[in-house]
Amino acid sequence: MIYGRPDGTRRFPWAHGSFTLVSRPITRGRVRHLVGLAAHRGLRALGAHSYLASVRTAHAIEFVRDTPARAFDAEDGIASRRLFERLSAEDVNEIEQRIRADSDLGARYAAAADEMSRRRLLLAFAAWLGDPLVDQAAGLGAAQPPDGVHAMARGPLAAAGGLYEADMVVDALASASVDIESMGAALDFGCSSGRLVRVLAAAYPEIEWRACDPNAAAIAWARENLPGIEFFVNDNAPPLALDQGSLDLICAISIWSHFAPPLGLRWFEDMHRLLQPGGVLVCTTHGLTSVATYATHGMRTAEQSREIADSLYSRGWWYAQEFGPEGDWGVVNPEWGSTFLSAEWMLTQLCPRWRVLEFAPGRNQDNQDVYVLQRA
Repeated sequence: MIYGRPDGTRRFPWAHGSFTLVSRPITRGRVRHLVGLAAHRGLRALGAHSYLASVRTAHAIEFVRDTPARAFDAEDGIASRRLFERLSAEDVNEIEQRIRADSDLGARYAAAADEMSRRRLLLAFAAWLGDPLVDQAAGLGAAQPPDGVHAMARGPLAAAGGLYEADMVVDALASASVDIESMGAALDFGCSSGRLVRVLAAAYPEIEWRACDPNAAAIAWARENLPGIEFFVNDNAPPLALDQGSLDLICAISIWSHFAPPLGLRWFEDMHRLLQPGGVLVCTTHGLTSVATYATHGMRTAEQSREIADSLYSRGWWYAQEFGPEGDWGVVNPEWGSTFLSAEWMLTQLCPRWRVLEFAPGRNQDNQDVYVLQRA
């Protein structure tokens, strides 16, 4: 548990003792018991009831927020709504007619659970159908990476890019009281073929968007097909070829879920270098909710899941190089595999050079944890 004291210090119990971090005084705020809940859920999914009882108190963690914020657990869909609202009622009606003319797309659209889901489906299906309205009004192009180019998702649901991920980034910033519209320069770190940044650039074209990835083929396709974004290839190790303090925002979805912890820390240092003071990094990691998700869906054995959970509690991380000698889509890096990080590890490694503005375990697809980190 993190203990906040009136004198502004915080004590962090750890597996082999504790230490104290001096920070700014804690004012009134909202305490969120999040990591403990994620831990309990993950361990219950593994059937580790006795183990759960032994760590119930020792490993709970509390966050104190200085400013009021909306609950990030709910989805606002800010970026998608911004794009959708550029369409007129006549535009929406015309697009809906084209969607319903396709029996499969029409059935999926009719089954949308809520208005936010319906907005995303309309944008995605319109892009899939090559509807000029969604390109002209919303700014979402219809270009799709071919099979030989790395893409995190394909098909009609992904045709407009990462709408869910873009909403998650913008919703996270809003929850942390950070106004994305005030930013001048931003980077999508680990962009693959541009799935996330194409949506963010369409929603916020006034921002100077950059995006990078070590996959040269994906970057070449994105550079040719997604105008208005500066794409470049980066090395497997820092630094990036960008100036110090040149960015206001960095987003990295499912990137620190792959870096071996030592390399991940080096990349955190480079992100700190690139951001202006007060700039923010939105990133996701595998945590205890991921352990539960993978165990529940049979993606990891119960034995391995318990190994990962034990490692998160004992040392704060688990890593395995699982891509093999051919690497990840041809990108070979011995420090790029599968990584799980505990919130305690993140805090002890990053604070006080970073401030944690938002933490939401499992918020990314009921799997990865979402952090909003501010460069101190």
